[in-house]
Amino acid sequence: MINFKLPKLVIFDMDGTMLDTEPTSLAAMIRAGKEMGYEITQEVGESLMGKSIVWCKRILREQYGEGFDIEKALRLHKVYTRAFYEKNGIPTKAGLYPMLDKLESLGIKKCVATSTAKESAMRKLESVNIAHRFEVIIGGDEVKNGKPAPDIFLKAAESCNTAPEDCVILEDTEAGALGATAAGIRLILIPDIAPLNEEIRAKAFALCTDLNEVAEMFI
Repeated sequence: MINFKLPKLVIFDMDGTMLDTEPTSLAAMIRAGKEMGYEITQEVGESLMGKSIVWCKRILREQYGEGFDIEKALRLHKVYTRAFYEKNGIPTKAGLYPMLDKLESLGIKKCVATSTAKESAMRKLESVNIAHRFEVIIGGDEVKNGKPAPDIFLKAAESCNTAPEDCVILEDTEAGALGATAAGIRLILIPDIAPLNEEIRAKAFALCTDLNEVAEMFI
């Protein structure tokens, strides 16, 4: 077990860290591409994870050219994911509720910093009954530069009146890891389906398999 100075604030990523939404999102993007006559590979889909909408559009443009209707692809992606969640609910990652309980028992503040737009993020968090458990929820549409820029993490710390050095970020993606590093905030990585190379893994002071393992560090 890694011993570390407890933070005053834990900043949570949402998709892939708290909510097990990445497989559905990936499948929806591949399906959208297929409907439009394009093959969006798993590798390309994974490269979008955790990034701001601006970065996602840039990646899709580079991959598929000017003829690719990005707005249509994103609309279809939203339709497919929303239909899935309405039918099946939104699955949560292992250890989510025990992790929140642990932080509350220790009096440590919690906030969310997600690339997902605020309205959509609120809808997701409310559907699994945790929106009310965070002091602040910041969506990707509330900052000028999204992940992998540090802006959203710095805004989260400022909104909770906490210095960056007194925070810890929980993330699953390369974009999140780069943003956390640029913000100068300690990082715990919990890799999801998108692969992370050794350079990215080295940016974290701890690598955990799930939130149960993270919670065990908070003693």
